[in-house]
Amino acid sequence: MASLTAISGLGAKGPACFLLDTGEARLLLDLGYGPAPGLWPDVSHVGRVDALLLSHGHRDHAGALQLAPDVGDPPVHATAAVLDRIGRSGDGTELPTQGEATVCGIRVRTGRNGHAPGGVWLHFDVGGGFLYTGDYGVESPIYAYDAPPPARTVVLDGSYGDYGDSLKEGMARLAPVFERRSALMPVPPDGRGPEIAYHLATACGFLPCIGEDLRRSLERMAAAERGSLRPGAAEVLARIARESSRAVDPAGILLTGRADASDGEAGALAARWESEARLEMIFTGYYAPGSPAQRLVDSGRGRYVRWNAHPRLADNVALARAIEAETVLPAFGDAKHLDAWRAAFAPARVILDASVQF
Repeated sequence: MASLTAISGLGAKGPACFLLDTGEARLLLDLGYGPAPGLWPDVSHVGRVDALLLSHGHRDHAGALQLAPDVGDPPVHATAAVLDRIGRSGDGTELPTQGEATVCGIRVRTGRNGHAPGGVWLHFDVGGGFLYTGDYGVESPIYAYDAPPPARTVVLDGSYGDYGDSLKEGMARLAPVFERRSALMPVPPDGRGPEIAYHLATACGFLPCIGEDLRRSLERMAAAERGSLRPGAAEVLARIARESSRAVDPAGILLTGRADASDGEAGALAARWESEARLEMIFTGYYAPGSPAQRLVDSGRGRYVRWNAHPRLADNVALARAIEAETVLPAFGDAKHLDAWRAAFAPARVILDASVQF
């Protein structure tokens, strides 16, 4: 019998870290930090694990690798794109973005997660099938998503709780901003940032101004990481990287990181142009309490308009039914949504317990 223990990431917004004990091996799924400053998974009682598998390279899933020695410094398994982005290309074992591998004697199937370059869901042939989605999305205009095989138990991305609006509805809310062409939009360079840049270039017919972090990311995505993209996206992203201007003046749609304006070019520009009333400041994703983004939004100087980078409740329900899940663990979302989850996923059971056997 297999078991899963949530070290972190269940019942609240926190770093991803789960321990899968297959009976043959102990596998750590993600080892993240944040997303709020100072949030580390407590691995002090985990003990030695046989392998660490990463779903993708975002900080809240792969930002605590310095803790790996505390769990025996296990070999790291991730896709080539993720290993490259976290600086472990020569010190890790590659997983396919679409295919299967054997890890510690366990068959592991992978598919693109629709969320990030090199990002995958992980399916393990244990306990009637176990699926760990990490973060995933089905609405992205650029990131490809592959449907996973049946799994009796699933840890899925519950970041948005019971939220139901589509990405198209979010795009419609942003349309007036894009029409005015005067906004600083702090974004992650390997998540929503490329998606918004692609939308502006294709649906809106103009190129944004971009920071150098985003330009470098677009270049990588259009080349070595194009296998994570939908058909035709790589060519558009390459053109954006090649032809877009730098984000140096308070005019146009300016896309640069970091997403909460706490650091990087976005942090510097937000501080420099806070008094530029004609330039809107738009935040489109999660920001931590106490961050510059929260201060700007709370003061009315900034505005929050969600750009979906995670699944809606309806997407999660569709996934659970498609894979015939009997047990659903919604990760990365607030436990206040438990009643809504239980109603939506029935007759599958929904649990937020720290440990489950299957």
